[in-house]
Amino acid sequence: MNPFHRQPQSDSPELVDEYRHPERGLHRFFRHTHTAMQRRFVELAEVDAMPRAFLHGNPHLANYAKTTRGAAMVDFDRARFGPFGYDLSRFLVSVSCRRADESDGRLLHPAVLDSFRRGYLMGVSAPGLGWEEMRDLRKKEPKRWQQDLVRYLEKGRKWGGRLAEHPIDPHQPRLQALLESYLESRDELELASVYTITAAAEVPGSLGKLHTLLLLEPNRDDIEPRLIDVKEVYDEPDDAWFVNPFPHNGQRMVAAGELHAPGWEQHPGWATHEGVEYWVREIPTQNEKLKRRLTTVQQIDVCFAVGSQLGRAHTLSMPLDAKAHVDCVEALYDHLVEVAAQLRAEVGAAHLAYLDRSRLKKKAGRKQQLSEAPPPVH
Repeated sequence: MNPFHRQPQSDSPELVDEYRHPERGLHRFFRHTHTAMQRRFVELAEVDAMPRAFLHGNPHLANYAKTTRGAAMVDFDRARFGPFGYDLSRFLVSVSCRRADESDGRLLHPAVLDSFRRGYLMGVSAPGLGWEEMRDLRKKEPKRWQQDLVRYLEKGRKWGGRLAEHPIDPHQPRLQALLESYLESRDELELASVYTITAAAEVPGSLGKLHTLLLLEPNRDDIEPRLIDVKEVYDEPDDAWFVNPFPHNGQRMVAAGELHAPGWEQHPGWATHEGVEYWVREIPTQNEKLKRRLTTVQQIDVCFAVGSQLGRAHTLSMPLDAKAHVDCVEALYDHLVEVAAQLRAEVGAAHLAYLDRSRLKKKAGRKQQLSEAPPPVH
């Protein structure tokens, strides 16, 4: 059986519609393959030959974002230590699922694959240079309403709109406890008496995890207000290949962010309440992402940029010198491309089968509605 097989009957009508979207459906389906893809990667890849790195864990195009702090691959929900090649293969599958030029049947154009390899090797060889940014996002300047939090909230877009659409009582003791736990993780507990939670909301995330939004207003003029996102973490069990050595999953995510995109997140931290672990960040008022399928030129650009970021982070977290890491990449890169091509083929086949089953489900639903409809009145 295809390891990425999924039944429409198990999904909400809204999720089925997302998977059926002609522009974004395949990539959305791919995003939900994370755990299955890790297992399949271990079956397909020569993992014994791969040094372990602190992986991003889920590098895909929906996690590539631009704020006033630059463009980077972010969102470290799945970051763990594991074979470095997993990040490379998963990202290549992501780009392949969002390519505009997909009629040739290849994983990606050879120039795209070479750009990713060169970007990764640059990051490995010269981590002190930082990472490159994709031009299409790097050149985006913040709009007027993205320049400060007051305008952002007034505009009512994105997280500002969600804060207004899903309000909860901001005076709940639970929220104050979350705030204090977060500030303690940052050694800023003294700010608990400075900030007041003036608005709050609970918002479902794109993959099911609940986000608690807190608007923090200061009682001092020298401190800016903050809109923070308190998100329940993923707590995946360790296995023979993928391991979390951190005592708290929020701490794991903060450490991954500091390695992969230092300085990108605003005021990151973690919290615990009633045994549940959370990751916390300040929401940026500018957050631009890639929304459409990518041309070959755009693929070349983003692959070099993300490759440089992943290569930099991997080499800084490995017990290898740069030359040994470069040699390992050169020896395994074609193999990782082959693994990515197989994963892409299986994801694509599973998505097509899902679409067929969803059409049958929809057709059966219409028949049932017709059979249950009352007879016409004459």
